[in-house]
Amino acid sequence: MTISAEPAATPSSERASAIDWGRAQWPWLALALLLLLLAALAIPHHVQAGDAGEFATVMLEGGVPHPSGYPWMRALGGPARLLRALGATPAAAAAWPCALAGVAAWLVLWPLLARLAGRAAATVAVAVLATASPVVLHVNDSEVWGPHLLACALLLRLCASSRRRPWQLGLAFGLAVSHHLSAGLMLPLVVGAAWPHPFSWRRLASVAAQGVGAGLLGLLPYATLAIGSGGPWRWGDTQSLGGLLHHVLRADYGVLELSLHAEDPHVLDQWARAVEVVGSAHSGGLAGSPLAAALVLVAIAALALRRPATVPPGPWWGLWITVLGCTLGFPAAHNIDPTRPFGAWILERFDLLTILLWAPPWAVAAARLRERVPSRAGAVVLGTGAAVLVATQLLRTDARGLPSDDAGVERYARDLLRTPAPDRAAIVIGTDDHRLFPLLFVQHVQHEGPATIYIDASLLSQPWYRQHLRTRFPALPEVDKPVRLVSALWADPALRDTPIYLANVFSRPASTLPVVPQGVLWRVLAPHRPPPDPAEVIEDHLAALRRYGEPALDHAPAVAHPWTADLGAAYNEGTRRLLAALHAEGRDAEASALLSALGPWRPR
Repeated sequence: MTISAEPAATPSSERASAIDWGRAQWPWLALALLLLLLAALAIPHHVQAGDAGEFATVMLEGGVPHPSGYPWMRALGGPARLLRALGATPAAAAAWPCALAGVAAWLVLWPLLARLAGRAAATVAVAVLATASPVVLHVNDSEVWGPHLLACALLLRLCASSRRRPWQLGLAFGLAVSHHLSAGLMLPLVVGAAWPHPFSWRRLASVAAQGVGAGLLGLLPYATLAIGSGGPWRWGDTQSLGGLLHHVLRADYGVLELSLHAEDPHVLDQWARAVEVVGSAHSGGLAGSPLAAALVLVAIAALALRRPATVPPGPWWGLWITVLGCTLGFPAAHNIDPTRPFGAWILERFDLLTILLWAPPWAVAAARLRERVPSRAGAVVLGTGAAVLVATQLLRTDARGLPSDDAGVERYARDLLRTPAPDRAAIVIGTDDHRLFPLLFVQHVQHEGPATIYIDASLLSQPWYRQHLRTRFPALPEVDKPVRLVSALWADPALRDTPIYLANVFSRPASTLPVVPQGVLWRVLAPHRPPPDPAEVIEDHLAALRRYGEPALDHAPAVAHPWTADLGAAYNEGTRRLLAALHAEGRDAEASALLSALGPWRPR
């Protein structure tokens, strides 16, 4: 038997070790506290625009989201339901798991940045990038972006690890893609990390077999979309093999298409928008134009292009190819107009991965800039500059607005469902996700307006959607065009008196329908009934407004979402057009009486 000559640890040495660990980790702990505090301030308590209403509904009540299905969002429904049971509001309960994943993404990335560039540069890089407005706005919500950043950060860490194995890279890559298809943009990084050294064709074949096999295994979460048949919302048919592949491959849109409404914007407009968002995030919000943002990114690239000694060539150059593809290649394929506020808001969500992938070059560039300014005075200047970047980033993020600031989308959805008379079934036809998904949430999670059937005009051409509608309204005619559906309803004696409303004018045929305003909706006038008397129109409009309660400031101007202003305008549009029609017919007295009766709902 041998006895080690190593002295036993003493209490003082244990305390010293703990102190050393604390000194080494305090930047990470400070970042964790900052990001958790920011998440707590940003978490919404009302459903937001975009896809948040759909994901929150599926997480809390079950179902299948839009293509590609996002199986990991369904998995996050477990903690979301637990949080709701513990007293969190439904919107916050669905947002917290996603937000915590976003926080974890940056904390997972920090040790890699510290190894590349030192703790100071890593800390500043994370503090600047994780507090950028697009990151805070989209990660702290019931959206895919927090888990997406976490999956990609873990994959990035693995690619930079000296102990990586081809099958591990393939599995991690497949799992990341199984959450969001845009993780496929990291393929050059994965290939670079897996490339055999020294090279031989035999080793390459072995690496490829391991990576591809494990990658296919990592895609298996998509198969879970076939599990279950309940839930208030199930996009598509995922319970057959053909339907599942159709859904996962985004055949309803096209693999690279981001919208059902395809546009053909100029590639220079796409690049200008993407570069401005990414460059602004990396400059603390100070780069306010595409040119300034491009100069920021070029400066980072010039400082960071040379490979750090701690990183093998394959992962480093694979990272740069991935960064270039995300910054310029992927935006060039987008089919949404980036010059419109709505399009820009949709597209900037896809910049979050790009912002994350620029973090290693940002940290390396900051460290090399520090090396070029070795004096104490230079360190003070650079430290002050870093603090200014973080401060301006936080101020810019707060000025743009947080998800917690915006209750207008939910307010509109709730009021829309309160517009029809509550004692009978009604049909509302409209379009766009910023109506459909918040309505899903408010109706199926908050149980508002159960008798109202909302029909999204853009989805009516899909057989699965018509079947979904008929499960709630079995008598609904099998018609795939919204205006033809209205005519079919009028032609059926059993349905001809069902109230029909438009949420918005979604097509040229829809603009020809005779309508009168009723609250935030437009009631369609049936041809088999006599035209309503103006007094009846006025009374119905006022009755709908009274059902909403008092006007709230939060349904007016947009802060976080441009759609809040779009939906907020619906509260005044009907009243303005009704007043104009009354004046045009010489009914000035009735117009004045309407203005007086509106009270707090008088148009601003």
